[in-house]
Amino acid sequence: MTGSSAWWVDDDILGAMSDETTGLLAGVLAVVAALIVYSMIRAAASGQLGRDSGFGLITGAVKKTEATWSAGHEAALPVAKKTIWATAGLWLVTLVLGLIVGETWAGYLGLVPYLAVIGGFVPMIRTANAAAEQAATKDRGKKKRKR
Repeated sequence: MTGSSAWWVDDDILGAMSDETTGLLAGVLAVVAALIVYSMIRAAASGQLGRDSGFGLITGAVKKTEATWSAGHEAALPVAKKTIWATAGLWLVTLVLGLIVGETWAGYLGLVPYLAVIGGFVPMIRTANAAAEQAATKDRGKKKRKR
């Protein structure tokens, strides 16, 4: 195994990978990234991931109280699930396009599904912030009634 950077990775094999294969792997990793984001949001929504953990949708509105933390993540959960489907769908489209256009663009097309993952954060955060602000308003209303 000449040219090996580690005993389990053979540089000759990695160098022999086509751009199509690289694009395929990049797309699969984008779907995995979307699944990780979904799992993180689900854990925060169920209370397994606290607001001081450093993970989750960390915005001022969402992180304010435990109630806003839970409400924000619960609201963002369906958006995160749609992001998984959008990423997987986009990956399949780019995979087919990569096979059509050949090796020249296939490696770059594998990066396109990451746009779905990154773009999914915008509606997730908006939804989480709106739900958190609504939960904070309800919480303030309860505190005023108790006085």
